[in-house]
Amino acid sequence: MTIEEFGRLQTYIVTFVMATLLLTFWVLPGLVAILTPFGYRDVMRACRDALVTGFVTANLFIVLPILVENSKRLFEQYGLKGADADSYVEVLVPTSFNFPNIGKLLTLLFVLFAGWFTGSEIALGDYPMFTMLGLFTLFGGVDLALPFLLDQLRIPSDMYQLYVVTGVINSWFATLIAVMNLFAFTLVATCAATGGLRFRLKRLSWFVGITLILFVCVIGMTRYGLSIVVSDTDKQLEYLVEINLREPVPAVVHQQVPKDLVLADTAKPRLPQILERGVLRVGYKKDNLPFSYLNVKGELVGFDIDLAHRLARELGVELEFVPWEYDTLVDQLNSGQFDIVAGGLWMTASRLIDMAFSEPTMKTTMAFVVKDYLRHSFTKLERVEQMPGVKIGIVGQELAKRAEHDLPETEIMSLDSYAEFFVGNKHALDAIVISAESGSAWTILYPDYDVSIIEPQIRIPVALAMAKGDQEFQGFVNNWLQITKTKGELDQFYDKWILGKSEQKKQPRWSVIRDVLHWVD
Repeated sequence: MTIEEFGRLQTYIVTFVMATLLLTFWVLPGLVAILTPFGYRDVMRACRDALVTGFVTANLFIVLPILVENSKRLFEQYGLKGADADSYVEVLVPTSFNFPNIGKLLTLLFVLFAGWFTGSEIALGDYPMFTMLGLFTLFGGVDLALPFLLDQLRIPSDMYQLYVVTGVINSWFATLIAVMNLFAFTLVATCAATGGLRFRLKRLSWFVGITLILFVCVIGMTRYGLSIVVSDTDKQLEYLVEINLREPVPAVVHQQVPKDLVLADTAKPRLPQILERGVLRVGYKKDNLPFSYLNVKGELVGFDIDLAHRLARELGVELEFVPWEYDTLVDQLNSGQFDIVAGGLWMTASRLIDMAFSEPTMKTTMAFVVKDYLRHSFTKLERVEQMPGVKIGIVGQELAKRAEHDLPETEIMSLDSYAEFFVGNKHALDAIVISAESGSAWTILYPDYDVSIIEPQIRIPVALAMAKGDQEFQGFVNNWLQITKTKGELDQFYDKWILGKSEQKKQPRWSVIRDVLHWVD
């Protein structure tokens, strides 16, 4: 993660840290001071070395002997030391260590943060279930509890990866409050067992009043501070919708097929016509992320579109983009509406009958895109086939027929575009068949969905399509792609559009050696 991306986690980290400090240094020791003979300062003094050790090491286990000895010493200081008190302390500290402490319970805040962050906020009526599930699953550990809770509450499980990053900081503070939790519980439980509990109503009133004031102040300051320093901008989403072409050539993008479009002469070689016309005509699909789509500025961009601009630049011509549909693609191509087809077109045996393809520009992996909590159910075709009432969408009638053959017991629906599934999903589909590369881009826009790669993996090449019969033009495109691959430019396009790697060089961090002493550039 970059420093900018890490900033997105500040909401959770700051909230967690503030809650930890408030509970550790006020709420828990204050409750001990109200319910036992021990004073607040004496409790904090007795727990001081254990808190420091636990915070520095982020390890609760190694402070158990310190807590036992400090508890005994505190009882002795108040004249309450006895065989029973020592026995209870020696039993309670290691026993309560095995139960979920407040530090672990506070990690459940991440689930609430994840719901807020992804727009899948937990309904008020689900809080009792969330609390009970969280309490019991924490016995198995945080790393088991959080993914389980995210799935149960239908929050994108990718958020757990962000939680892992927070462990570097939060583990210190989680151990800090766990130490105080264990110490406070031991003191209160031992006093209860030995008859040493005290209840001071006046102190309780003061404590509750001060605690409410502190909570209001902490929440207010935290909210104000986060509103200033935390940006709610999703860097991946921002990159996807704002990314531009590297070296564009002059281009005209038609939203519909022009009625006065002059068709190419299909009986003559296409390359001389392109050079004479001074325009390379490209068929495109406007909503096929990340191969061809409209960015936030309304510009046509994508892997295949960037590749088309590079080809036009090499030919010294301009571009004209004409839209195509799956049902009419073959007729449009063979009638001469465009010279080459872009848009992440899968190279299949049935399509090879009707059109010619260049060498593959990449190999994609077939996958399903489903609601995040269903991602584990769609990894094998056999499992999908056994699921009752499942409806699956696939773009294009031809591929839909193939899917009906592979999944005869599953309802298959042909779609005109992927947007039909993600926007509204009026057909109530459970999944859509798509390449993992394209599906990953869509899930950035719609984070409630996730990519489920089919196992064993099915690899399908993607290529540029051309009309059949023109060997010269096909050979030219293939040779040009070979040159592009050899120069590493195709890999650069892949990094940019598929992997989402920015072309801008990151500025190095400020350094004394470089920026002050100027020993290195």
